[in-house]
Amino acid sequence: MPVNPGERGSTTLIAASVAAALVALTLIVFDVTGDVLDRHRAQVSADLAAVAAATALWFGDDACPVASRTVARNVGGELRNCRIAGADVIVDVAVGDAIARARAGPL
Repeated sequence: MPVNPGERGSTTLIAASVAAALVALTLIVFDVTGDVLDRHRAQVSADLAAVAAATALWFGDDACPVASRTVARNVGGELRNCRIAGADVIVDVAVGDAIARARAGPL
């Protein structure tokens, strides 16, 4: 089949465009997956820190240092805020760009 001289190399251009689109899509999927994992890790770490701090408060210990140690041991996140509201402990934890809040206290 004869090839039109004006269309010479068009298949290479299309294949390169498709490959670039697949690479871009893969990078976007990895970025979104990382963000979702950071949010989950931040929430789990916040929940654990709040429960540990509330338990420490119940036994008369200082709650916020316990929360800070719990966060550091779990996912390497950062305890952004820790406050005591009555018998409850409220913590904010950051992992990457994600920030999660948890509250725990006696039943």
